[in-house]
Amino acid sequence: MAHAREHDGRRTSPPRAVKRKPPRRPARIERTAYHEAGHAVAAYVRRLRFTSISIIPYRGTLGRCEFSETPVVIDLQSRRLGQARRRVETLIIVSLAGVIAECLLTGRNNWRGAHADLHDAAHYASHVTGSEDELGAYVRWLWEHTRMLLAAPPCWLAVRDLAAALLEDQRIGERRARAIISEAIERGAPKAKRARKRR
Repeated sequence: MAHAREHDGRRTSPPRAVKRKPPRRPARIERTAYHEAGHAVAAYVRRLRFTSISIIPYRGTLGRCEFSETPVVIDLQSRRLGQARRRVETLIIVSLAGVIAECLLTGRNNWRGAHADLHDAAHYASHVTGSEDELGAYVRWLWEHTRMLLAAPPCWLAVRDLAAALLEDQRIGERRARAIISEAIERGAPKAKRARKRR
């Protein structure tokens, strides 16, 4: 096969294959920032208070989102069963949000880095499910729900902005984190919703 050909009396070479850069693989600290920002954004959306988020390694972890209240023991015998189930759902969503934010950034799941979060999600789900099959289905459903929540433009913008702030400062208190999240969600919301909110 000829590598050059005649065209209008001139020799031309075939076009060279364009070399594409391999997709950028985020550094561990960037993945950690997105992971912790995912927890914080989900907590904000679900109205679960947190005190701070950090990407400073501590006690074997690369980062953490600290909550102002320790997860309560769920009383399923109480008259407020619906409230208890919503509380469990919130705790599971917030637990899953870290690894999901990291996955949305990189395109792959970091099961090893999310072991404790996944364990927590299964533990919370065990309070409201009756079998392993039901527990698995419940957590899978909440995984998809959380993925859709964080992938929505307003929330993803909040995760991105909070992760960027974390990369700069390494630790952020609740007040500043909430301001970053709120501003990003407002910026990312469709214009019609923003106009309605201002009325």
